[in-house]
Amino acid sequence: MSQDQLYDLAVGLLAKRDYSSGDIRRHLSKHGENTLVEQVMDKLLSHHYLDDARLAEREISKQISKLHGLSRIKQELRQKGLDSLVIEQVLEDTDVDWFELCLKAKEKKFGDRLATDHAEKAKMVRYLQYRGHSMSAILECIS
Repeated sequence: MSQDQLYDLAVGLLAKRDYSSGDIRRHLSKHGENTLVEQVMDKLLSHHYLDDARLAEREISKQISKLHGLSRIKQELRQKGLDSLVIEQVLEDTDVDWFELCLKAKEKKFGDRLATDHAEKAKMVRYLQYRGHSMSAILECIS
């Protein structure tokens, strides 16, 4: 494929939804040489069609609304092909009380009752760990 065809492909993809620069680079690499892909990536970045920080902010707010914890959010962002430095910068700028988020997730699923036996406590811990909350926040939440 030529550079113009790769560029048109990338713009067509970005017209449908936001992609991370890693996702677009991977997709374009299937269709063209690395030098052409890099030229197209530079062009997309110079036109501000790709903005990993904006995508990360949007994804973080979406994950927070789902009551996901810090580790789950980082995992989801890495799967989208975002750079770990961008992830860390955006998470630093995000003002979230992770304990409150963990408490909300626990209350949404189990109500505000405390665990009465070991099995119920283990069930709560597993659920909150799956949601990506830290163990310290979980233990504080369920006790």
